[in-house]
Amino acid sequence: MRGLLPDLVYAVRQLRKNRGVTGLVILTLALGIGANTAIFSVVNGFSRPLPVASPEQIVVVAAQVKGDRTGFQYRHSYPALVDLRGQSEVFSDVLGYDMQLGGLTAGRKTSQFMYAIVTGNYFSVLGIRPAAGRLFVPGEGEHPDARTLVVLGYSCWQKRFGGDPGVVGSQVRVDGKPATVIGVVPREFHGLYVGGEMDAYLPLSYLTAWEERNFADLFTNRNKRRLTVVARLKPGVSVSRARSAMNVIAARLADLYPASDKNVGIRVVPETLARPMPLPQMADFGPMLTRLFLVLAGLVLLVACLNVANILLVDAALRRREMAVRAALGSGRGRLMRQMLTQSMLLALLGAAAGTVVASWASHALSSLHWLETDLPVSLDFSFDWRVFAYSLGAAIATGIVMGLWPAFHAARADLNAVLHDGSRSSGGPARQRARGLLVVAQVSGSLILLIAAGLFVRQLREVGRVDLGFDADHILNVLLDPHYVGYSRTRATGFFRELERRVTALPGVESASEAFSVPLGYWQDGSVVRVEGRAYDPGEQPPMVFENPVDPPYFDTLRIPIRRGRGFRESDDENAPRVAVVNETMAREFWPNQDPIGKRFSRDGGRDWWQVAGVARDSKYLVVFERPLPYFYVPLAQDYASMRVLQVRSTERPETLAAEVERAIHALDPDMPVSDVRTMRQSLAGGMGFMMFRFGASLAGIMGLLGLILAAVGIYGVVSFSASQRTREIGIRMALGAERSSILRLVLRQAITLVLLGVAAGLAGAAALARVMANYMAFVSAADPLAFTLLTLLLAAVALCACYIPARKAMRMDPMAALRHE
Repeated sequence: MRGLLPDLVYAVRQLRKNRGVTGLVILTLALGIGANTAIFSVVNGFSRPLPVASPEQIVVVAAQVKGDRTGFQYRHSYPALVDLRGQSEVFSDVLGYDMQLGGLTAGRKTSQFMYAIVTGNYFSVLGIRPAAGRLFVPGEGEHPDARTLVVLGYSCWQKRFGGDPGVVGSQVRVDGKPATVIGVVPREFHGLYVGGEMDAYLPLSYLTAWEERNFADLFTNRNKRRLTVVARLKPGVSVSRARSAMNVIAARLADLYPASDKNVGIRVVPETLARPMPLPQMADFGPMLTRLFLVLAGLVLLVACLNVANILLVDAALRRREMAVRAALGSGRGRLMRQMLTQSMLLALLGAAAGTVVASWASHALSSLHWLETDLPVSLDFSFDWRVFAYSLGAAIATGIVMGLWPAFHAARADLNAVLHDGSRSSGGPARQRARGLLVVAQVSGSLILLIAAGLFVRQLREVGRVDLGFDADHILNVLLDPHYVGYSRTRATGFFRELERRVTALPGVESASEAFSVPLGYWQDGSVVRVEGRAYDPGEQPPMVFENPVDPPYFDTLRIPIRRGRGFRESDDENAPRVAVVNETMAREFWPNQDPIGKRFSRDGGRDWWQVAGVARDSKYLVVFERPLPYFYVPLAQDYASMRVLQVRSTERPETLAAEVERAIHALDPDMPVSDVRTMRQSLAGGMGFMMFRFGASLAGIMGLLGLILAAVGIYGVVSFSASQRTREIGIRMALGAERSSILRLVLRQAITLVLLGVAAGLAGAAALARVMANYMAFVSAADPLAFTLLTLLLAAVALCACYIPARKAMRMDPMAALRHE
């Protein structure tokens, strides 16, 4: 420690002496380390362990239905959950939950809220203790006709009830039905749907009270797969052992219940790999995308390190005489290297401190969620914890070593005789010039890799905006309503929507209006297990689940979805008429190959009612924008009632101008009706299931590419400028002997352009290698896109040439006499 303190004092003195260089280095490192820390904070936010007891023991137990192409059939029935509790020897306990949207009435105000329907052991399995009141206990609410109890989320408690402890024991209304508040969860717990903020938790029995959803047999029907199942591993039990045990149990259940459980496997997924849903593709896609962005952020830091290393090499060259003298006076090479490394490490720590401030600002901006177009309660926490600070410190230490080791090595090799012989005319000899040249090549290549990666993400964002969605998304306003929130009956809600649609259609500028349960690429979807009439199924064969949307007759005209065959819905397709459906082209082709689908019938979820195909609609995008064609069908709202509906209004003008008029029409019918969500269709498509992930990825990659370009330009300018200054005497002599200014320009540019070209060649090779990895994420553009490679290579080359030209032009205009007097 005694030996380190003088080195630290000396480093501080040197940094204060060269304040301009110190500021430039700290700024450069702040950008590089800040970008890395910000990216890591995002990764950490998505992968942060749950705030529960022993979070590493929490796993998601997902169903895996043979033939399921979407992965959305991961839920279990309540009887299956009970079997998992009783038959598994690897789990301490098993819980289940489902998410719903509802209306919470407290006092005279009703508003939308998101709540979780949970088994009684939900909180005990997770080890959650209440912030106020009590929580559910094992077995509570796991039988029909149980009391409706409510546990409030902490955020909801603060916003709706001002954090009043007296709310415990009070009466509220949930979807118009009385309920009793019994407790509040702690501040740090937001629920098991990571990214969602649960406003409340209700017992499982509440589902059986939904008359319109037909959940009366929830506790006995093995085909009612509504529950996401989560388990806690016993201490010492690995995930691989749990998977083996679940394979045995799945086979056992298939033998016991072939009608419902044959061909249904069970996957065990660590909770951190099942966010936000345990989809098989997400378990691989998420970590790979995370690694890709960490690699890109690492490239930004590497370019920053190379930039600073070049600056430090210049500094070491300028201090060669000092180092040589100190070596001659007895300072060992180790001591000299330690002093240089101490200086570089101090710079790295200062840069990391500044970078942490930059990263904190960036993380806060990302957490604000203005880029996530939804009014659902969302909680994405990108705040810093010990992992982020540890990562920033590790990046600083690695940066200090990387950027300081080479300059320190060269400084320690300074020879007094050589320095005195060279005088001050040398820039450090050919070896140091080659070193700086290699750093420039590496800077250019790293920056080009970053630029091309960013360009591919930006190109994909542009191309995804041109994707044919299968409907016309322009000039449509979406308004989410649910009269069930304020206790409307089915008859009353149907009348309300009929009158509302009539009034809205009469508004000036409105072309048409319609209603649907969900919007394309929306956050709320529904599906049914479909059995085709006349098709023989093997014993235990699981029919496919097909997503659906209850809509009213004007829906296809409002969204301009063409009916390819047959007809759309009519007003006569009411609850007393034969049940009809409109299927999409993919469903018609896959379910009735080489047949006319019109008139064919199918059933849903094992029910006795048959739905007859009345028409075939054009294929559209339904779940996510990058999906392949999926079977899909529509049913009339009059025959498949849904209280939650999206009113969709097509206008001749900008749709947002209609928002106030539509809300006035709603409140004219019922002043207490909560309007949950008002946004244009384009805004809806920009949400989490639409373009948000592409915009988010393109923004992050674009920022890193821009940083790499700026750092490379600054680094190239610095090296060329320094090289030109070291050749001042040579340039002065050449000009005194009659050299043309153009020849001086070529002299200075020749070496710089050679380095840039070498860097471009190396960068293209690296970008081609990275493109192979990025091919997994490029759904709408080729990872080897020639346009991105060509344009961005030209852009980097142009910026690099400008960075070279400015100091070369300065050298070209040098006064020969001033240059000769320089020495």
